[in-house]
Amino acid sequence: MRKIKEKISTLKLKKKTILVVILLLVAAVLISSMTFYALYKKMSEETVKKNMIRFVQQKKNDIEEYFDSLHTLAYSMSYSSWMQSLFQQNGMDVRTMRELEDSTSYFMGSVSDMNGNIRISTILNDHVRITVPQGNYLDYSIDIQQKDWYPQFQQEGVYVETGVGKGIFTRGNTWYMNVYYPINNMYSLEQMGILVITIGENNMKQFMEGEVVGGYLSLKDAQGNVIIENLPNELKEDKIGHRYSIKEETIKIQNTSLIMEIVMDKEMFRVDNTNIWIGFCIVLVGMMIVFVIIGTIFSHYITTPIIKCKEALLRVRNNEENVYLDNPYHDEIGDLLNGFNEMSESLHDLIEKNRMMSILQKETEYQMLLQQINPHFLYNTLEIINGLILGNKKSEAVKVCETLGKIFRYNLSHSKWITIEEEMVYIRQYLLIMKYKIPDLNVYYDIGKELQENKILKSIMQPLVENSIKHGFYEKSGECCLTIAITKEKEKVQLLVMDNGNGINQEKYRDLMEEFQAIRKNPNQKKETSVHVGIWNVFHRLYLEYGERMEFKITAKEGKGTRIQIYLPKGDNNV
Repeated sequence: MRKIKEKISTLKLKKKTILVVILLLVAAVLISSMTFYALYKKMSEETVKKNMIRFVQQKKNDIEEYFDSLHTLAYSMSYSSWMQSLFQQNGMDVRTMRELEDSTSYFMGSVSDMNGNIRISTILNDHVRITVPQGNYLDYSIDIQQKDWYPQFQQEGVYVETGVGKGIFTRGNTWYMNVYYPINNMYSLEQMGILVITIGENNMKQFMEGEVVGGYLSLKDAQGNVIIENLPNELKEDKIGHRYSIKEETIKIQNTSLIMEIVMDKEMFRVDNTNIWIGFCIVLVGMMIVFVIIGTIFSHYITTPIIKCKEALLRVRNNEENVYLDNPYHDEIGDLLNGFNEMSESLHDLIEKNRMMSILQKETEYQMLLQQINPHFLYNTLEIINGLILGNKKSEAVKVCETLGKIFRYNLSHSKWITIEEEMVYIRQYLLIMKYKIPDLNVYYDIGKELQENKILKSIMQPLVENSIKHGFYEKSGECCLTIAITKEKEKVQLLVMDNGNGINQEKYRDLMEEFQAIRKNPNQKKETSVHVGIWNVFHRLYLEYGERMEFKITAKEGKGTRIQIYLPKGDNNV
């Protein structure tokens, strides 16, 4: 030790400084390593916890949204013309009644195909029972009205029944869930039957998708019966140990519950975190070395103004404006600070100019998009008027002209926002005209009364309705059904337009999705043609207004129909 002290004392000041810096650096590395290790352990636990919460919430949302969509589907089916026509059988002969029941079965089969092949059945009060063409036969010995839960079903309007066995069918011995909905006469509101949606194991397998690495799921019903699971063999044998983290979550579905058990493999996340921390330590050590070298070379006089400039630049990078530095220097350093202040002032002026230009450009593009709608509608209406005149239906032509005048008086309004009630008045006037073009058109409305005074962007729903008329029902034979709904869904408002028209083939659907993606990449793009001008126009205007805060979903099957769902954030009195 004495020899070491003597040797150090003989070193020159520069070498002594370097030695001290090296010792400090080694000490800093050791302390940092211990600190990083402690942080690593804590972050590993937090990472597992966050992934567990995210995974649980994701699956819970998927299941809740799935059953919410079933409720909407059941409501639309119960009041569809197919179902309602079953109550008008008085005076029909047996053959006509059989054809009507077969048509209803085909309708339910189409809905089943569009919704993951769920089984749909109808049990009428007159003991007539109808199911999808591919479904099992219904068991006539089962009397729903004799069930002990039937009074609760009548009171709440929906009931969920789970079990293992045949359910309401004559064959089968697997897990099932039956969701019962009343079917009411839309005129007398009298209950005429029951709509049953049966969900089996295969339908529940969709919730196994979208899993995180190291995350496993087991889904059970309220009786503890395992519906689906993807647990490894060691977890099934209760060999969990400290490697796995477990969490149970109960999902309430009407009168019953589903139990979701999540198992998370902690080791899967520790490996990733280890690589992150190793890289972080390397970067930290490198920064410390660079800092020591720079600190020994540059004097306080030079480093102080440079650090100030660096900090000011970071503030500018973080979008802070009018950044100004005090300048007590009168040399080259002073020139540097003066140059920064002049740059900051010029940058502020440029940002203000660009901001104003962006606002004007956005408003101009919005108005141009809005004006694209009118020529398509006007062309279709003039075609109808021409047909009525040629058919010597002058009074009908006059009525269409009067309605067209009301619509264009509405379009002359320059308001960007209108109430939902005003939008629906406009749509009803438009559909009044379209009735002359499609006599078999039937429209069903579901507009939340509490949303009537809420405001939405002008001409959002009408282009979607027009798209169903123009493309969905083009050369379609038979009844044309159109559902329009505006409802509150949690903290958002859902706009729904659904038809049983021609649907969208895969090629056009893929082109439409590519156009949506192009809008996301460049919202200011111009486009004169599209696969469906109305849908593209609506998506473009909504994206300019809301960005990624809105959701735009299209579900379509060629020859079956199209469903468009838009979810918009709900404000105090605006959507």
